Formats: sequence, structure tokens, C-alpha cells
Amino acid sequence: MNDKIKTAVEIAMEKAARLEDLSEEEKERIENKKKLNPIMTGFYRNEIGPEKLWTKLKNERASLLKQAQLNLLESLKFSLEPEEIKRRNKGIIAIESLKKDQKTSAIQQGLSLLENMQKKAETEKKQVFNEFKKAVENNPQARTRVVEQGGAKIVLKLSVEDAIAQNQQWKQFLSDFEKNYNSEFDKVCDQVKKYIS
Repeated sequence: MNDKIKTAVEIAMEKAARLEDLSEEEKERIENKKKLNPIMTGFYRNEIGPEKLWTKLKNERASLLKQAQLNLLESLKFSLEPEEIKRRNKGIIAIESLKKDQKTSAIQQGLSLLENMQKKAETEKKQVFNEFKKAVENNPQARTRVVEQGGAKIVLKLSVEDAIAQNQQWKQFLSDFEKNYNSEFDKVCDQVKKYIS
């Protein structure tokens, strides 16, 4: 039993041995990560904004700036609130402005595409919802559900919104809609990633 428990010294020695096996690039990445973690945590918790992020990273080396941008880019998800996407995009651009070799316009173009995609998706979703709403309002039968309770059948009257929420076609639309937009969103993020160096 005792031979399986490692002492803190043994663990530290193993870590040190592993560090010696790492390339300079890998060591730098680990060092960058340690330095970035508290900064990025503050950003994601909304304790600091893009301007403060810029200030904190102002005198950092290029590899750390790239890592910070990739961190932000990988945090972008289609399901985020539009304001949060805008804030993270500003963070990516703020960091880009600190670099010697800037690709700001190409990155900005891709990030704008993400914001526009969200707006387009919201419009599309509202249009389809309104079509379902009209159909449900024009069909009183669509606003009722029969449920069994204690052997008896009870007819429930649903609100238009509840009837739509329970509609299988609406659920299928939402599933396909989210899958398609998530996929497109990820593709654009991958394109932007190519400009981050």
C-alpha cells in the first residue's frame, strides 16, 4: 500500500524531469498559460474589459498575445449573448493592436461576420416562430393537450407559446437551426484563427 503513495518530493521531481523533456516552445506555452489564467479569468468574469485587457498585456511577448487571442476566440460560441460576443471580439482586436505584424482588418472582418450571423439567426428564428404562432392561433385544436391522470383523460388548454414549445416540428426546427448555425459559426472562427499569429 505504502509503495503506491508518492511523496510531495517525488511528485515534484517527476514534474521537474518532465519539464526538462519539454522544448523551449512548450515551456514558454506553460509559462504563458500561468501568466494568462488570472487575466483571462478576470475578463470572463467581467471584472476587466477589453481596455484593461489591453493594458495588462501591453508589454507581453508575441507568443502570449497569440495565446490570449486564441483563448478568446475558442471561447466564442453561437449561444453566447450578442453583447458578450461583441466584448470578446473587442478583446481580440485590442490584443491584435499590440502586435508588430497586425492583421486587424482581416480579423475584424471575420469577427463582424460572427456578429452579423447572430443577428441574421435571430431574425430567422423570429420569422419562423411567428409562422408557427399564426398557425396555432388559427387552429384551436393545436392549443389543447389530452393527458391521462388517474385513469381519466383530461383536456388541457395551452397558451400559444406553450403549444409552440411542445410542437414536434418546432422542436425539430430549433434542433436543425442550432446545429446549422453552430457549424457555420465554428467555420468562421476557424477562418479567423488562421490570421492570428
